[in-house]
Amino acid sequence: MIEKLKYASTERVFEGVIVDHNDASVTIDIKGRLGQFKIPMRMLISEYPVKIGQEVAFLLSYPEVLNEEPDEHYVNAILNTKKLEQEVQNRKHNEEK
Repeated sequence: MIEKLKYASTERVFEGVIVDHNDASVTIDIKGRLGQFKIPMRMLISEYPVKIGQEVAFLLSYPEVLNEEPDEHYVNAILNTKKLEQEVQNRKHNEEK
């Protein structure tokens, strides 16, 4: 996979704060208003029980777009998911009437 990248690694240390967690995942707000991401709990390294408000640090590199054209498999999956979500919203809206 690494051979697909054209640019050298730009990894650097980022810091964040745990804002949510459950048995399966952890949500981290990245400091500096850079957004948030959710990872599986199994990817978090911790010697302590996970708690909201704990600070974390991690290495992250800037994502690189691999191809000009989107992968149709992913496009179709995304569109189907959005369609299903819209259908669920429509059903809920119709049930409320």
